[in-house]
Amino acid sequence: MTERPEIPTGVSLDLVNIALNTQALCLQHALRHIADAESPQDAAAFKQELLEGLRSGSIDMALLEDTAIFDFVVGTVEQLSIPAEQV
Repeated sequence: MTERPEIPTGVSLDLVNIALNTQALCLQHALRHIADAESPQDAAAFKQELLEGLRSGSIDMALLEDTAIFDFVVGTVEQLSIPAEQV
């Protein structure tokens, strides 16, 4: 990723929580789209590759600097379900 989005100065913690929850919903939507457009196996592969990128630091090395944030971000992605798993 070439650009790092910054949280604007003065944004409240409530708005940061809304943004994080919205991003989790966007990821869930992406997994559902991948499962529908390709297959549930492709959606699972995408999720696994995303987790590997987070855990290795290849997505953002800064994530590895704080255990609590790392656990939060990785845990959020781990909790995403693959649509076929919802049956």
